[in-house]
Amino acid sequence: MKKTLFLAAIACVALAGCAKNEKTPAATDGGLISFSPISHSISTRAEYYGEQNATYTGDGSTYEKFTAYAAYTEDASTVPADDFFPAEGVECVYNTTGDYWAPTTTYLWPKAGYLTFHAFSPSALTPCSGTVSNAWMAGITVSNFVASTNMDQQVDLLYSDYNLYQQRKDYTPGNGMPYDDDDNSAFIHNGVNLIFRHALSAVQFRVVTDQDYAAAANAKHEFTVTKIEVLNANYKGEFHENRKGDASNDYANAAAGSITFNKDNAVTASPYWVPAADETTYTAFSGSTDVTTADAASAKTFGDYGKLMLPMPQALAHSANEVTVKVTYNYKFTLGSVEHSYTGLTSTVSLAGAQAKKYNGTTEDYNVNYWLINHKYLYTLVFTLDPIVFDPKVEAFVEVSDINIDLPYQNN
Repeated sequence: MKKTLFLAAIACVALAGCAKNEKTPAATDGGLISFSPISHSISTRAEYYGEQNATYTGDGSTYEKFTAYAAYTEDASTVPADDFFPAEGVECVYNTTGDYWAPTTTYLWPKAGYLTFHAFSPSALTPCSGTVSNAWMAGITVSNFVASTNMDQQVDLLYSDYNLYQQRKDYTPGNGMPYDDDDNSAFIHNGVNLIFRHALSAVQFRVVTDQDYAAAANAKHEFTVTKIEVLNANYKGEFHENRKGDASNDYANAAAGSITFNKDNAVTASPYWVPAADETTYTAFSGSTDVTTADAASAKTFGDYGKLMLPMPQALAHSANEVTVKVTYNYKFTLGSVEHSYTGLTSTVSLAGAQAKKYNGTTEDYNVNYWLINHKYLYTLVFTLDPIVFDPKVEAFVEVSDINIDLPYQNN
């Protein structure tokens, strides 16, 4: 059995807030503080907010809650450090009536001075676990993080850029317009802009066949996948947003030996993970699906590439066994009117070093040796049947030589 792997990865785009520059005393009343969060998604476009909620459906929609932090400064040059919200942050939820996100307790804009905002999602890590802390201008740290290996109970860790030196925004619902799935749609609502980025990796699988084996010359071949497992994966560690600590959205250099944002995992200015050595198995798919054709438009897959797996960023060769994918399947072929069936067959393949067709929208080929922060990896596993071919040879005659026969005199 052979295997082909393709990958698409979306890179981050940094946006920063702008500032007004006047120094006045602080006041304590003003308009409602609300938010317009969007996410630079690990899918193929920037979503409204959160990978789990890709489509806006109007009033009654539910979205992930997030924790927001706010710091106050009297002018637009002081490094923010004075907490305006409680130091542990405040939980923000979606208001279906007003079409905005806001803290569960109402907070009002000061009439003077500036607020700087930062955020993390989701507000509760359950069923994952870990401790989230925020240090002004250095960013979010998630310590003792333990990912959930249940595909239905994973969480998408998001952290925002800093939105620096904001003054009161008059909330408007954009003339009743809902949010669309693009970068600018949230801004028409005039909430505090929050640009979220993904702290984890995302992995998805699809399965196809190399050809339409249902049309083979003398037999019909069918594959039924029953399980896809990812083995030897790290699932514990510590995340560092790793901002420089000054009044900017810039990153500091990552720690040596950590998992960073760039495809070569070099120690550059980047957020980073420090994985623990613990390993686990993710069951990316369990069920039953027929795979009989390789045509891209009709190939049977697990929904839209199957369920999204959200593992920690990690090196794919971090253990002696490497991170592998194990496919369990049933195979049947029909010869004439007779069916031949085999169940519980398996194929296990290392994911380390698989070649990607492209990276960040380019045509550059490279070997995927890491799952990186804010990258989505789309693996295509291909069932291939080898054609029957012949390599004929003709065995040489065995030569028996020097057979001498004496001829008699001529017979009259």
